[in-house]
Amino acid sequence: MCPQFPLSRYDSVAITLHWVIALLILLDFALALSFSRLNPGDVLYLPSAYDLHMAVGLGILILSVMRVVWRLSHRHPPLPDLGFPLRALARASHFFLYVFMVAAPVSGWLVLSLRHQATSVFGLFRWAWPSLPAIATMPRPDRVFWHDQLLPLHIRMSYVGMCLVALHVTAALYHQFGRRDDVLIRMLPARTPLHASPLARERGNPETP
Repeated sequence: MCPQFPLSRYDSVAITLHWVIALLILLDFALALSFSRLNPGDVLYLPSAYDLHMAVGLGILILSVMRVVWRLSHRHPPLPDLGFPLRALARASHFFLYVFMVAAPVSGWLVLSLRHQATSVFGLFRWAWPSLPAIATMPRPDRVFWHDQLLPLHIRMSYVGMCLVALHVTAALYHQFGRRDDVLIRMLPARTPLHASPLARERGNPETP
């Protein structure tokens, strides 16, 4: 059996899912702010923001489940040489990011199910997301009660998730420009590093013994 050496980069599927999900999360959060903070007539108000928010959320949920399955079934680069506190923080932040990527759209799905509401899928067709039988058959007062509990939870979860995204971006920039290791580069589609790490420079220098 051939030994398995540590990977230096994520594979193309993981990289694609990572960046597509990241862009969709930012877009979905912007859409949510648009229809929740702006009024018709405002310059940045988008009349279709609500329907787009639901459709993008569905896309995030599907792609995030694919990302989790891919992560669990394929090898990925190990964490760099960090102390225990930073290593534990990195693992915890990644775990909660995955939880957010799945739980936030699921909570939105439950809110729509409680409303018995169909939503437009990118203007192509309208689709009532499948509802759990226990939710669909609830009496209206019960559905109203759970809706009033889940909607604020969905909103709070979204803000907490965006804080996690900001922490993730900050950590990536710290690795790239502070530690100058290859953590950010291994998730970038481009092959050319922004700043080669000391180890990478040594590997690329033919005069290095």
